[in-house]
Formats: sequence, structure tokens, C-alpha cells
Amino acid sequence: MKTKNYKTIKDLVFDVIKQTKGLVDYETATKAVKKHFPRSAWKESHWAYYRSQITSGIGRYRDEFPEKIKVNLQRGMGKLKGRPRRTSRIVLQKKERETKEDKVKRIGDEILGHARFVIGVASRNDEQTRFKLNRWVYARLMQDEIREKRPVKQALWDSGTRACQKCGQKFKSIKGVEIHRKDSSKIYSVENCQLLCRECHQK
Repeated sequence: MKTKNYKTIKDLVFDVIKQTKGLVDYETATKAVKKHFPRSAWKESHWAYYRSQITSGIGRYRDEFPEKIKVNLQRGMGKLKGRPRRTSRIVLQKKERETKEDKVKRIGDEILGHARFVIGVASRNDEQTRFKLNRWVYARLMQDEIREKRPVKQALWDSGTRACQKCGQKFKSIKGVEIHRKDSSKIYSVENCQLLCRECHQK
């Protein structure tokens, strides 16, 4: 790799990707970052963010790289500096054994890592701004879930369910009635939900 002076880690990472034609992994990128930015808090979620923003169809940097590099970067396959990449068969076997819940957790952790990274960049090390951005994102995600609950709750109410499905307490109005998923691993749906009073729901 040519010795250059980079103003930002992004410039360095993009140069590494271009020089290797996308045949680069986290370890190699990390060596380059640590060499030029030894005090950087660089970690795997940062690499995952740049990689996803290049390879994703809606990534912000997708237009800065040719298709061949994006394909190589996405597949993570091929040779690097004349040596075959380690992984392949073992990684593929692990993916085959991966359960649906494992997949959700893995992808969720990646998304969370990206969100934390973007919030960190946007806050520019200002703790007050970072706190507010965290709360704003959290509140909007909670609102999304509330919007999913409302029509299910209304449908159960309209079907004639006017009492707590646990203790039998009669409801005078839908206000204050709480919705509970019978199977917490499944989405909010009429089939998977029931109406409960607050006391029973807390239990």
C-alpha cells in the first residue's frame, strides 16, 4: 500500500478498498487505520458501516465505487495480497446452522452498531447532543411499535372483547386497556394478542 497522508479515516478506508479492488477484510483495514490514525477508536462496527454504505443499493457511498469492487466487498471472497482469504467453509457451515433468532440478533447488532456510529459522528463528541439523538431515535422507534399495536387493539375491542382475558374485569372503555402478545416471539396480530387490565399485564 502506498504511503499517503490522509485527512480522514474515511479517505484511508476508501483508498484501501480501491487499491485492493474490494478484496479486503476488517483485519487488513484495521492495520491501515491504526498505522495512520493510532489514536482512533476504530472498531468492527465502523468497518461494517462503511462496507454496507458502499455495497447497499441505498448506501450513501455506492456511486463512488465500480460494480466489481462492490461485488468483491459484499462477497468477502477471493485472494488478498496473493493469499487465499481465511474463512469460507467454516463460515458457511456456521451460517447454515444459524437459526432465525440468531439471524435477527446478528443483523440487529449490525444495525445497532451502525446507528451508534452515525450518532457518534453526528454528535461530534458532544455528550449532550449524543444523549438527545439517542433519545430521539429511541422515542421514534417506540412510536413505530405503538402504531402497530393500535389497529390490533381496536380490532380486538370491536370483536366484542370488553373484559380482561385473565381476571375477567369488565372494561368501560378502550382507554387504559393494555394489549399483550401470547407469544412474545411473534408480531402484534389479532390471533396472537389479547386484551388485559394493567394489573394482569404487569404480572
